[in-house]
Amino acid sequence: QAFSLVSKLLSQRKLDLLEELVSEEALKVLKEKISVLPDNHRDALAAELDAIMYTTEGDVRIYYDDDGIKFVRILMRFWYLNGANLPDEIPGETKVFQIMFGDENTKEKKHLLTANYEFQREFTEGAKPDWTITRIEHPKLLE
Repeated sequence: QAFSLVSKLLSQRKLDLLEELVSEEALKVLKEKISVLPDNHRDALAAELDAIMYTTEGDVRIYYDDDGIKFVRILMRFWYLNGANLPDEIPGETKVFQIMFGDENTKEKKHLLTANYEFQREFTEGAKPDWTITRIEHPKLLE
């Protein structure tokens, strides 16, 4: 649900609504990238909840900061369908997977896109279970 919400807010350029969900460092990077993003790439960032085809964790790490506070980070990978008007091939990149729905008269083309979101939270005893997104990657779209 967090991935879907954040991806839609990114697509709508509502970055001010991400301040409670995304780390300050990651938000700064996103603001720069979103400002120069073509509309069709911006549209392709949005992942509806029912369009998420597959998720998997990519990396799980537990670490301590300089003050001895324990944290956990989980990198999640998402594959989702999106009907944005993207070219069949993005220059310099590999072919974007496409899926066709419907018959010849009602064909609808959707792209199978990927995204990587890294979630972090403090893991010391008694800490609030609030997650923060510390990294957002939408390969081929948000580079």
